[in-house]
Amino acid sequence: MSLYWNWPYLLVEAGPEQALTWRTGHMRGEGPLPDLFFPADHSWLVSALWDDLWTDIGGTAALITALHRNPLVNARRVGTDEDALPPGLTRD
Repeated sequence: MSLYWNWPYLLVEAGPEQALTWRTGHMRGEGPLPDLFFPADHSWLVSALWDDLWTDIGGTAALITALHRNPLVNARRVGTDEDALPPGLTRD
C-alpha cells in the first residue's frame, strides 16, 4: 500500500515478539521497531519514518491528553489538518 508521499509499504500482521526481531541498527537508535505499527482494533497508531527524528502517535483524545501531560514524552498536539514537522525543522 502507499502511505505518506506515496511511498510503498508492506503491511505485515505480526505480534510484538516477531516485529522486534526484524531489524537492528536503525538510524533512530538501537530499537528495532517498525516504522508503522498499530493493534488489530486500530485504536491507536505509532508512526516513525526511517529518516525522521520524531514519532507520530494517533489515538483517542484521552491517550493524546495523557501523552501531552507527561513531561518525559515531550509531546506536541497536532491536528489532522496540520503538518507534524516539529517547530524549527525544515523539509529538504
